[in-house]
Amino acid sequence: MKSQSNFSLNWSGNIKASPKIIYPNNLGELKKIIKEKNFIIAGNQRSFGDNSVNTDLIISMKNFKQILNFDKSKGIIEAQSGVLLKDILSLIIEAGWCVPVTPGSKYVSLGGMVANNVHGKNIINNQIKHHILELKILTEKNDIVTCSPTENKNYFDSTIGGFGLTGCILSSKIKLKKINSILIDQEILEFKSYNNFFSLLEKSNSYEYNVNWVESFGNGSIKGLCYFGKHKNNNTSHPIEKFSFKEKKIDFFNFLILKIFTQNYYLIKLTKFMFKKLKKLFYKKTSTFDEFFYPQDYFINWNKIYGKNGFFQAQFLVKEKYFKDIMNKISKFFEEEKNFSTFIIIKKFDEKGKYLNFYGQGFSISMDIPINSKFEKTKNFLNSMFKEYDVKVNFSKDSIVNKDLIKNKKDYLEFVKELNLISPERKFNSIFSRRLEI
Repeated sequence: MKSQSNFSLNWSGNIKASPKIIYPNNLGELKKIIKEKNFIIAGNQRSFGDNSVNTDLIISMKNFKQILNFDKSKGIIEAQSGVLLKDILSLIIEAGWCVPVTPGSKYVSLGGMVANNVHGKNIINNQIKHHILELKILTEKNDIVTCSPTENKNYFDSTIGGFGLTGCILSSKIKLKKINSILIDQEILEFKSYNNFFSLLEKSNSYEYNVNWVESFGNGSIKGLCYFGKHKNNNTSHPIEKFSFKEKKIDFFNFLILKIFTQNYYLIKLTKFMFKKLKKLFYKKTSTFDEFFYPQDYFINWNKIYGKNGFFQAQFLVKEKYFKDIMNKISKFFEEEKNFSTFIIIKKFDEKGKYLNFYGQGFSISMDIPINSKFEKTKNFLNSMFKEYDVKVNFSKDSIVNKDLIKNKKDYLEFVKELNLISPERKFNSIFSRRLEI
């Protein structure tokens, strides 16, 4: 059993702490550590927020990386929680299957996907919970609980999107999606106004996936690109194309260019304008699986461009009737403060859920904001706006929300009540759970 201290605690690099990190090799070692009183479980440390960080002790599941079973005929896979998504995909795609809902990076752990109830670009059923058949959890009492939609349902419901607070996810059984090709039929369309944007979204009914990138917005206007996609229907008896991932670290030249152009209020505008032009110039009707779902993995260490202070991601769901007002308010704040988001991604969202899961109906807005001298002012602005418009925050990525925003919410109170039954000692806790007094 290996241990260490002082390593990157989350992907955005915005958490300053020096916990001890322990890497158990098996269930016996894991059970011994769980006798501790204060820790959190972590996967591959790809979280943007602080939900997998504890200031004292982090238990890493990186050594729990076995595929326990893969039924190629039924499309069901069971794997330990430390298995990375890229390793699952490398196994299942050539057999004609894929994970039905995937986040924007393939370097996340399976346990992390479940604990955060990840969503992706799906137009319907856009939460991994829809496809989880069974979980095995190690509780704070060192009991192993098997749970599913019909067995120990309270554990099942509170663990999916429970941010690791109900226990340690040992393994997950997932129902996969059948595919005939690794290729995606893609359509990229430009929008130049809100009416244009809303009109283009009506095309989503004929696709499986949609995500929208914003170039510029404010003063009642918005410009950007809509991405639509669906799995290519290969109606032949030939096997699926050879599948592989490319892994490329950012070199010094690209690092320097990206760092300069993504850390300056004026240059980021030029960067976004050029990105849109290049996308239109090199637009491809057919995209690979990797290109379509994981463009941010092009450089596997792209987070380094934000420097030692890192960045924070804010993702929140707003009602459609407030969408324009909120976008204009954000634009006005950025203009006045000369602050910015390097990326702004919008997704139409319609999901049911409970507790602190990211669900609801409206538009999901996601922003990556460099941490600089304007951080506190930006954080206060966002918290104030969240409260004013009663938005739903994606807590799987959050590191800035004030507890006053949720302390009286029904979902919050019900989740705390359930945790009091499942994990009364709160051995599993994090900076996130302490910040929000969960």
